[in-house]
Amino acid sequence: MSPPPPAPASSVAPAAAAEVAPWIRARVGDVGRPTAGLPPVRGGDHLPGEAGLVTGLRNLRAWMHTGVDFMRARVEHYGPVFRLPVGPIATVAVADPEAIERILRNDDRAWSAALGWRVFFDGIDPTRATADSPASFDFEPHKDIRRLLQPGFSAAALAGYVEQAGAVIAPTIDGWLAARRVTFKPAARRMFATIADRVFLGVEDPDEAALLDRTMQAFWRGSIAVAKHPWLSPTWRRATRAYAELRDRLRGQVDARRRGDAGDLFSRVCRAAPAIGWVDDDTLVACYLGLMAAAFDTTACAVTSMAYLLATHPPWQERLRAEALALGPGPLVAEQLKQLELCDRAWRETLRRFPVAPDVPRRPLRDVEVAGHAIPAGAMVLALTAPLQLDPAVWTEPRAFDPDRFAPGRAEDRRRRGAYLPFGAGAHACIGAQLASLEAKAFWHALLSRARIRLAHPYHARHELSPLGSVSGDVELIVEPA
Repeated sequence: MSPPPPAPASSVAPAAAAEVAPWIRARVGDVGRPTAGLPPVRGGDHLPGEAGLVTGLRNLRAWMHTGVDFMRARVEHYGPVFRLPVGPIATVAVADPEAIERILRNDDRAWSAALGWRVFFDGIDPTRATADSPASFDFEPHKDIRRLLQPGFSAAALAGYVEQAGAVIAPTIDGWLAARRVTFKPAARRMFATIADRVFLGVEDPDEAALLDRTMQAFWRGSIAVAKHPWLSPTWRRATRAYAELRDRLRGQVDARRRGDAGDLFSRVCRAAPAIGWVDDDTLVACYLGLMAAAFDTTACAVTSMAYLLATHPPWQERLRAEALALGPGPLVAEQLKQLELCDRAWRETLRRFPVAPDVPRRPLRDVEVAGHAIPAGAMVLALTAPLQLDPAVWTEPRAFDPDRFAPGRAEDRRRRGAYLPFGAGAHACIGAQLASLEAKAFWHALLSRARIRLAHPYHARHELSPLGSVSGDVELIVEPA
């Protein structure tokens, strides 16, 4: 395979203000938009924990099948900073909430998001030296990319997306009510894939939605491929092919989207791109694919977990149903959805109990100290946000489903800074968090104002990661008109 071409020249200023270990600067160039990843870095031997490839492969399996429970057990055994091999990757896990918040806010400019994420996706596009996505920029380049994406998340844009989501949700629920049951996990994924095709791409073709579903699943599974090489891993090969398919599809549409006035997110971003002088069309498409990947299937995963929780906690389902009925029949506009306070609490509790994103990867640009432990420059660090959400020192009965823990009078999420970060923190906090919340509320209002749900075959679900977090099982539901 020939090496990728160098990154295109840009007028963006290098992140010179960041103090960077000379060997890192020499290898990656501008740390704001690195042109290479970093090799594995040793230096955590003084920390408690584990090491070795066999242990890493065992941990990867446990990570996928028992999710947050696996992580919580490791934190309780080793403490807030420890060695944690995951597959072939040797990492330093950090589970101290204040330390995690400092890492993610990055006020000292000591941490690289770009180099952290490259560990999982480096080489996904072998035609480019830079791994461009919103998560793969830092400092000044990242500010520009956020500015590029911001018009797509304005209040007016969000209102339009909610309307488009409602047009998909209502007929989907009609079908479930007619059948009186639904295998929820795959059905929710199909529904939100259809919504994503409309919101992100302005496409209403079911075949296109199915294509988006398949390609995004293949892309995400690539992140947990043990070997990031197409000859060695069918999973990685499928991921690179899916990425190339989507990249080529979108690249051919940029000019037309820029000339038009469509309201989908991609068209809005295409029109905004010329204002960021150094962002060429290839970079635009790469960034947009990264945005889609971060947003796609995450809402479906969380809504699936919430379906399981409401089906197994009928009193809370009835409370949300009464709230939905009080607002009247839908579809509701965005401002009305914000009034669903109980639904919001249940949504936040779902994200706490069954987190979609369990960790945030970072690499220090220089030698640092974390919670009293020395971490060498370039080490692979995982900020473990998920196990903090089961910490009994912060949460009352942390394994119980108790949305009222987010009520103003309790506000358990404010007891300790950094203990509840389902959408990250700092400059790289999820730009689509509000959109995900609105889509979820639109769905639950539409369903609960018309139906009650219960498990067709009751079971005790665990948290699993594949690689996004959700309840285990397909969550087969009986849907009863009400």
